[in-house]
Amino acid sequence: PTLLSTAASPQPLKQVSLDLRGLYRNSPISFLGILLVGIANGAYGTLGAVFGRQVGLTDSNVALMMSTTIFAGAVMQFPAGRLSDMIDRRYVLAALAAVAAVAGTLIFLIEPTHVIMLITLVGIYGATANALYPIAVSHANDFATPEDFVKISGGLLLLYGIGTIIGPTIGGPIMTVTGPYGLFMIT
Repeated sequence: PTLLSTAASPQPLKQVSLDLRGLYRNSPISFLGILLVGIANGAYGTLGAVFGRQVGLTDSNVALMMSTTIFAGAVMQFPAGRLSDMIDRRYVLAALAAVAAVAGTLIFLIEPTHVIMLITLVGIYGATANALYPIAVSHANDFATPEDFVKISGGLLLLYGIGTIIGPTIGGPIMTVTGPYGLFMIT
């Protein structure tokens, strides 16, 4: 069937090179924000289950805690994205980051042992922290030309990946020194 088609073949994709300096110049907020989001989400995503076990959660409660984080983050992307389309994305990023920081700080300071309170705070953290990445990418794309969208997205994805390597690398030792709740010092 392909041989019989009269449709034109698509043009090969352009070669895209990674330009971290250009990525920073395009949007310093997105550049630094994505790196920090990668550190925080990488630490929590990798060490969250370890945290749950160390604070005494059952296997099913650890699974519930981790699932709540992901589900809350997925749900929050809709209102956060809509809000960021109506007002300056930097304000939305700042508000989401502040709520995530408050939730993480409360978990660290209070050290909740009641399952409902812990999962609620972790859900608030997850809702806000997991909505940061798409808003930061949108902010970077606001300043990019359409032909640079792939380069911008690829560079931000690389920065996020670097952050996800750094997060657990520093999160584990922090948890060893401060105890399991120390995970939320870096998230």
